[in-house]
Amino acid sequence: MRKSNYKKWSEAELTFIRENSNSMKDEELAVNLNRITGANDITVAMVRRQRRKLNIAKTRGRRTNRVVSSVGGSPEGVTQTT
Repeated sequence: MRKSNYKKWSEAELTFIRENSNSMKDEELAVNLNRITGANDITVAMVRRQRRKLNIAKTRGRRTNRVVSSVGGSPEGVTQTT
């Protein structure tokens, strides 16, 4: 029989997931939560489960990078083609 580990999520951890789930991957959230809490017991699956419980959906597929042109010309290192 498999023993399951139950984690009681603190409000600070849940707030971190809410505020950062749009800008970070689940893996990045897990790494940062482990770093913040000082523990090493938060897995990607645990973060994904909590995110889904909070009704936060991620877009499927690969993330796209969008180039935003700055006012007054192109950003350094980015060439614009017309």
